[in-house]
Amino acid sequence: MTRSTEDVSPLVPRLVLAAPSGAAILALTLAPRSVVAPARGAFMALAERFAAPLVADLGYPQLESGLNAVLFIPLGAALALLLGRRLWILAPLLGFGVSFAVEYAQMRIPGRVPDLQDVLWNTLGAAAGAAVAALVLLGGRARRRA
Repeated sequence: MTRSTEDVSPLVPRLVLAAPSGAAILALTLAPRSVVAPARGAFMALAERFAAPLVADLGYPQLESGLNAVLFIPLGAALALLLGRRLWILAPLLGFGVSFAVEYAQMRIPGRVPDLQDVLWNTLGAAAGAAVAALVLLGGRARRRA
């Protein structure tokens, strides 16, 4: 069975979405802590300033877990879009693989501390991004049928 031209989405725009997400994850998770600390501090300041009512009762560990999830949402969405309608469900599994690889690599980087809880939050973020992308993918299909 061949796919129609309407079914095949351009690969390049999807790669353009995935590349910055992957680059940000690699930069923020594999760079030495001294390089990443200013970015983490900026995120925490933004969270306190713009989401104060939502984060008022959260401590630093909870905010950091949220940061881990937020960081992987774009990756999950980009992977789901790359995989398309039939295979998007694999995006959280790929997000888990990326997260596990990052945590494994952090064992060899001085000043970095790998944490299995980070893998959990990163995977949840990838799953959330994949779910949003799936709604877009499946919603587009439903509109074409109507």
